[in-house]
Amino acid sequence: MNAVSPISLTDLVPALRWSRPTDISAVLRHPRLVDGWWRSLPLPRVLDIAGPTWLAHCLARLAVEQWDHLEVCEFLPTLRGLAVDMDEIAEPVRGAVLATAGDWERLVCTSPQTMREWDFPNNCDVLEVVSTVMWRSVVPFTSGPFSGPAPSPALMIEAVRTIANWMPSSAPEHVHNALAYLTNATGADSAGPTTDSVRSTQTPATRAIRTLRALRAHRDRDLAAGEDGATASAHTPDSEEPVPLLARRGGSPLLGPGGTLRRPAFGPPKALRSQARQAAAVVEDTAPELGAHPLVDLFEQLCRDWSELERLIATERLFTSEPTSIRLLADQLQMDIGELRNAQRTVEERLLQWLSSPVGAPMARHLREVSDQLGVATTIDHLVNAHPDHQVDVPSLGIPLWRIVMTLFTDRRLDDNWLLAADTGHLRWQTRQLLSGQPSVTEAGLRLGKLGIRTQALRAWLLSTPGVSIQDGYVLVDESVPLHAAEATGDFGGHAAFPAGSPSMTTNGLPIRRRPAAESRPSPEPRAGVVTSARCFRAPDGRWWHRIDVTADQLNGAPVAVPPGYAAHLGLQPGRLLCLTGPGADLLVLVWRDQAAFDSLRPLLRRLGAQPGDRLFITVNGDRLDARLLQAAEVPADSGHLGRALSLIGYTAPASPQEAVDIIARRISEDDGGFAGGPAELLDLLSERGDDDIAEELRLSLHAVQRL
Repeated sequence: MNAVSPISLTDLVPALRWSRPTDISAVLRHPRLVDGWWRSLPLPRVLDIAGPTWLAHCLARLAVEQWDHLEVCEFLPTLRGLAVDMDEIAEPVRGAVLATAGDWERLVCTSPQTMREWDFPNNCDVLEVVSTVMWRSVVPFTSGPFSGPAPSPALMIEAVRTIANWMPSSAPEHVHNALAYLTNATGADSAGPTTDSVRSTQTPATRAIRTLRALRAHRDRDLAAGEDGATASAHTPDSEEPVPLLARRGGSPLLGPGGTLRRPAFGPPKALRSQARQAAAVVEDTAPELGAHPLVDLFEQLCRDWSELERLIATERLFTSEPTSIRLLADQLQMDIGELRNAQRTVEERLLQWLSSPVGAPMARHLREVSDQLGVATTIDHLVNAHPDHQVDVPSLGIPLWRIVMTLFTDRRLDDNWLLAADTGHLRWQTRQLLSGQPSVTEAGLRLGKLGIRTQALRAWLLSTPGVSIQDGYVLVDESVPLHAAEATGDFGGHAAFPAGSPSMTTNGLPIRRRPAAESRPSPEPRAGVVTSARCFRAPDGRWWHRIDVTADQLNGAPVAVPPGYAAHLGLQPGRLLCLTGPGADLLVLVWRDQAAFDSLRPLLRRLGAQPGDRLFITVNGDRLDARLLQAAEVPADSGHLGRALSLIGYTAPASPQEAVDIIARRISEDDGGFAGGPAELLDLLSERGDDDIAEELRLSLHAVQRL
């Protein structure tokens, strides 16, 4: 299956969950990766951006500098099941390990602290040995196969830096280009200190000699292996030209015929090259048999006639959980951003029209059936296994069908490997409320079934909810554990709060301004706060949501006004703008000119299938905007004034008049203490906030009750 692994670095290295963010970021910071990427980005995506050399070196630094008391296999548990023959390790690390640990098993079961006591040869040290181990652990997550002895990332980085230090400025331009290529490929410009910091007494000359000796030993080993396994003049089946040994062994792509250095090709972007290779493979023999996978065949008919650019947009922007920045894509393709946006809009319109047409009806029906099967919360694995066709690649796009299905779920969003059809915080809050009394796992399943949690996801959902644990078949809830890390650490959205104006990037590579830290945030005027702003409501998890009543003008791209108090709550100031990433990686811009307003919410509204009269509830977490659509049809006509009042705050469950007063009061209060006054005072407060519609519906419902 050609699927993107949802595993993040914290899944691979559990110790990172217990490290202070400042300590980790000092080592794992990368100019092309977002803050806190180790918690969110899939590993293949990270390796595609930064490279395995950089990541392996960083992991080695963490293990040696911060977690040296742990055995290497405890720092990285997957090493316990990884069997490695010492012949698969490159020199000089291989010789150093054989002379000290003796074998791979003892090596990974030893801590770096203990390794420092070993008598390593002078051409190797602890950091280089551990970085080789880390290399073996991250290579399986790269997009391509690996062959040949595992090198030491620390040695590779040191070699590149040595060349950079010694290269004269008068060197030819193509040599500088090749060095820049090597620097980017190894991450030598952002990998932090290397073994130089350990051997501070060595001069650049001695380090260079040491590096060259290691490379010479590696070359001699390759030559010896080639003489033992085959003659040096091995031929390809179709040519009389000899094949270089390193090429036969899957060696460096920089080596050309005769072992000469090949100049890197600065041609089409990786996305296009990868797509071309996938297309060629499909043409040869990988296309699935027609009729064996009806859903794949159905979608293949749709995208078979798309242009190359439209297919690229689909794979890099739409059908992926980590979309490529449209600005980066424009730079790579040397195209106008507007042209790319138009191509994306065309693909989206074709998809929507196709789903609503008779031809696309089977896929639309499949989406409904799978959505009901998976329930309100499901993992990526459950989606992949929900149907046999999901694991099969669509030939024209070279991506599995499950990624397409995930994108077409317009009512769901991806949150930490969970596909959710409801707000994460609210759903987890409801989960903990229903688990009171230490129910058995079976009883917990019955209770959570009312929320839409299916049996196959029950145990995983329970264990992923903060404060919930399973002991001896019973479910326990620790109410002292906050639902969100932000409540415990003071961070905003799981990331450290940045002062206004500090540079940062969205997940799409766009500049943003994060909400300022609480201690430095200017206090708004009492009347301009989010608590006193109309159509702003606090959810049980503490997040503030804003209601937007959808109109035809908004669907056509008109600006959407936001109360000043809510804009200030997001950290926006007059004259500034805030770039946000919405569901489906849509770019949404909130700007404060004469008043705070979104330039347009048309992409979001169209993605959600909104209609005039529907209500859109939005909340902002860091640089991401989450949205929930309450369609007008979801509010029963017989719900009465009380039901309509509750629906205006996003609450659709039945409630008595007294419960409704309490619910509304809590939704417009700063904390769960609610409102101490009576119904009359609540009506006055709603009117003062500008929520006249809620006040009127509530007043009529209370008047009807009094008449009874």
